[in-house]
Amino acid sequence: MVKSKSQMLKIIGMRKKIAKERIQILFEEAEKAAKKDRFELADRYVELARKIGMRYNVRIPRELKRRFCKYCYTYLYPGKTAEVKIDSKKKVVKVKCLKCGKVMNFPYVKRR
Repeated sequence: MVKSKSQMLKIIGMRKKIAKERIQILFEEAEKAAKKDRFELADRYVELARKIGMRYNVRIPRELKRRFCKYCYTYLYPGKTAEVKIDSKKKVVKVKCLKCGKVMNFPYVKRR
């Protein structure tokens, strides 16, 4: 059963939409798990969200990308798995992962 190109594009678009929704849900669940001090479960949810993103070629939104470590993929929960500092001179928020020790810088100045 051969489908037309327009039908295939529609199916791919629907798959990507569902993948984005699932990524969003997994990060919500990761936050709930982290609040209950279940960080292994939160890390697993991040891992699953990343796998969905890679499988369906969907980007993880910027606000969600900043919730996990770029190096060890740990869910970052300030005070428990992350240390947050604001550098007003460089206008960045410094987030240190307490699992691997890496520091990530996120600018907070609005881009033009």
